[in-house]
Amino acid sequence: QLILLAGEPGIGKTRLALEFARATAGVEGIVLLGRCDQEALVPYQPVVEALEWYVRTCPVPVLRVQLEEIEAASELADLIPALARRISIPIETIESNAEGRRYRLFEAVASLLSIAARSRPLVLVLEDVHWADRPTLLLLRHLLRSSHEAALLIIATYRETELDRTHPLAEVLSDLRREGASTRVALRGLGPNEVGQFITASLGREAPAALTRLVVESTEGNPFFVSEVLRHVGEAGILERLESGKGKTAIDDLGLPEGVRETIGRRLNRLSEMCNRIFGVAAVVGREFDFSVLQAVADVSEDQLLDAIDEALAAHIINEVPAAPGHYMFTHALIRETLYGEITGARRLRMHRRVAETLERLAAPGQKPLADLAYHYGQAASAGNAEKAIGYAMQAGEHASSRFALEEAARFYEMALHALDFLPEDKALRSRRLDLRFRRGRAFADVGQWAAAKAEMAAALDLLEPDEQERRCEVLVELAKSAFWMLDVPSVRRCAAEALPIAETLGRDDLWGDAIAWVAATIGSDGDPLSAVETSRQAIDRAGGVRSMALSQLTISSYWIGETQEAVDLSSQAVANARASQDPAFRMFALEHLGLSLTAAGRYDEAKSAFDETREFGRRYGVLPLLARGIAMSTGLCTAIGDYSGAETLALEARDLARQLGFMPPFVSAGIDLLLIYSRSHEPGRAELLLDDVARAVVNASGWHGWLWRLRLWQARAEVAFAAGDWRKALEAAEHSIEESHARHRIKYEALGLGTRARARSKLDQMGLAIDDAAAAVAIARKLGDPALLIDMLALQLVLDGNDALASEARQTVDKVLGKLTDQHLRQRFLESESVRFVLKGTS
Repeated sequence: QLILLAGEPGIGKTRLALEFARATAGVEGIVLLGRCDQEALVPYQPVVEALEWYVRTCPVPVLRVQLEEIEAASELADLIPALARRISIPIETIESNAEGRRYRLFEAVASLLSIAARSRPLVLVLEDVHWADRPTLLLLRHLLRSSHEAALLIIATYRETELDRTHPLAEVLSDLRREGASTRVALRGLGPNEVGQFITASLGREAPAALTRLVVESTEGNPFFVSEVLRHVGEAGILERLESGKGKTAIDDLGLPEGVRETIGRRLNRLSEMCNRIFGVAAVVGREFDFSVLQAVADVSEDQLLDAIDEALAAHIINEVPAAPGHYMFTHALIRETLYGEITGARRLRMHRRVAETLERLAAPGQKPLADLAYHYGQAASAGNAEKAIGYAMQAGEHASSRFALEEAARFYEMALHALDFLPEDKALRSRRLDLRFRRGRAFADVGQWAAAKAEMAAALDLLEPDEQERRCEVLVELAKSAFWMLDVPSVRRCAAEALPIAETLGRDDLWGDAIAWVAATIGSDGDPLSAVETSRQAIDRAGGVRSMALSQLTISSYWIGETQEAVDLSSQAVANARASQDPAFRMFALEHLGLSLTAAGRYDEAKSAFDETREFGRRYGVLPLLARGIAMSTGLCTAIGDYSGAETLALEARDLARQLGFMPPFVSAGIDLLLIYSRSHEPGRAELLLDDVARAVVNASGWHGWLWRLRLWQARAEVAFAAGDWRKALEAAEHSIEESHARHRIKYEALGLGTRARARSKLDQMGLAIDDAAAAVAIARKLGDPALLIDMLALQLVLDGNDALASEARQTVDKVLGKLTDQHLRQRFLESESVRFVLKGTS
């Protein structure tokens, strides 16, 4: 469960969460606490903090047993340094893309939390998630959607005032709200009576009415503001004058601030000058700071710093970080913000540089805090530190990429880009800016942020000189990829067309093959699978071997046009090549298309093996968009043998995963499958409830194989209408399905459309036309060699105009399938399907 505590700064979010946590700990629960900082430099910071404490305090034997249950424990060791220090964990070398590695990390975190929560309920408190980086938010969403069962409660606090509709947290909250995965508690200011009670409780006596009124007006009931104002009033002696009856003028002249920042400033003024100076430096270091770093940057003696720390601790300006000797943090972000805001820009710049130099000097060999150095040198870039800022930002970006935090990598590359602005413009600088844009685009692309990737690649393109043709071609191919996954076919076509002649001139057959494969993708998307086949062959023949994108077009296009055996042969060869390659996406494409082709050929055992391997490989290596695609495609196997319950389960799973990823094609495809499944299961009501949603999704995804979605949707509409008893509507929709399918050479759906039209015509007393349609459907099914389709169409023709020859053919087709079908579950579902039962009953 997730509870979201929302409110403005100081409203009491953290206090409420911690009081609940204390109560939980008192009943033998586990409480883990992590927080986000405004300048967070560690990916997944709040989760890392929480798990660091757990790893440090959990007995080693218990921890070792828990880790043995986690498949990707090595990812945890990289995320949580304390883990590797306590337990030796073998490092796994697994080929995977960035998205796959991050999925393994997320699954490992979910596993550890669920295992930890077995013995005692676990509360995970995440403070200030409005400052969470995108990887942290994605991890949070993954935890809530995880299939791991656990007595786990997550409490996340955030400032409403920090959010707008473009904020990453706003997007995640919207997703969670739609899914009903969270409970939001909005905290508001205290009313006048409650403020009076607060003051009375603080003073230990009745609150003066004038003070209550002034506090309400000044703070609007914000508990933190109320507390700070009361502290100031008490320490300044104003309360005593008020209660003595001599303080009216003093209170009127007090000039209490409208906001708490000035109140905090007044409170800070009561600290010594040395303490203020030292913690001004600490504010530059960050929300959390280390004793040795602060001493070096502030240039004070150890005794002076200890005295200042004691003074600040006593004034509740800072707290010690639990289980981390020598580490401190400001008690509230507003205190740090106030101190930081009082420092002039020029002084800040010099102090950031000193912090960076100190961090460099104090770091152990090979253990430089790259993220901190990138940040501090970046803040001081305008003072001659740009090269160091760029260097550390590049290293930090590469390190973030190795830890699967690609958004963080993109942020560090952005830091480097900012630092470039402080160097003199020349050709070399332009080249560095181009390289950073390209890296940043690749980082976004690796996590599926195609719009951001496209923007960076477009910026890189603008930086190219006319003579940089090879790099231009590389950028154009990347732009085509981003546009393709964004369903922007015109942009794919434009980029590929520009890249082709460049690759030709350069003699780069690999780039030419990639570009022509994207051309084939646009042709297939336009609804000309015959031409897509020919164009894909060009890519394979010219570039050598089997190009992954060309393969996706060639195999799927062959399948679409009914060249079943060719599709089986080609995809079998592709799977063999893919298994020998280092390209997981290629392997997923090949396995998915092999499963589809084998299903169409009636080789259901082999199809199941192909889809099982697709699923296992996709989950193991985290090829998630293609995993969603593969799950959606595997519904066809269940549908073919009449296992509608199994097909529904797969379709729902595919839609859920596709929705999480924001990858529309499997979402659309599985939605259409559900319409067909519900119609064939005689549940038209469920189909009708879903129909409008699926139709909208088809429109939204029409840039990518829109012709295929539309003709499949027409067939689904026809079957839904027939199942609901609306024969004329079924007839009309079926005619659209037939026309579209015939024009696009999608002959399987032409047969399905003819079958539905035959059924509708038989109900409308158009028996002659119905018989003709059924016969035409049977003829197409025979040509395709799809036994499941043939059995369905033969069963229909037997009902309308049966004879012994048709009955014999139907029985032989069933027997042929059973002769190859050894999987007992598939065999049982096949025997229980309506068409097979009808055929067997009629020929027994």
